[in-house]
Amino acid sequence: MIDSVEAFERLAAGSAAELTQLAALPATSPQVWWDVLARRPDLALWVAANHTLPGEVAIHLAQHDSVQVRASLATGPCVNDATMLRLAHDKDEVVRLRVVCNAKASRDVLTALVADPCTVVSIHAQARLVHDISGVKLPASYLEEVSVDDLRH
Repeated sequence: MIDSVEAFERLAAGSAAELTQLAALPATSPQVWWDVLARRPDLALWVAANHTLPGEVAIHLAQHDSVQVRASLATGPCVNDATMLRLAHDKDEVVRLRVVCNAKASRDVLTALVADPCTVVSIHAQARLVHDISGVKLPASYLEEVSVDDLRH
């Protein structure tokens, strides 16, 4: 468990294995996340990458100024449907594509993205819906090959 800002900092500065732990370890309390964000705003990306965030922290990070923070959050399994829907309407298409890539994106979220102004996001939202309706789930690696260059047209 992550019990302090200092413990979070040690993991964030560590090896690849420690960074993997950082994404999976819960905090001892929601206050730890707020303390990290207050004292080390430069680590917001690593907070957003954590898979155990409480809903209120995820809501806060969904409004973050950094596209990277919002995109990291959009890939996480801890994001509830309301926050995911908010991210589906993000101003940046990279964030919206990460929502499409999230296996936890609901049918409502994917439906909202079908009409996305970015063709890549729209096409992939349609593909996810077709596969979800047919009962054939796409592999977790779906869209890993889509790059930012595909979006920036």
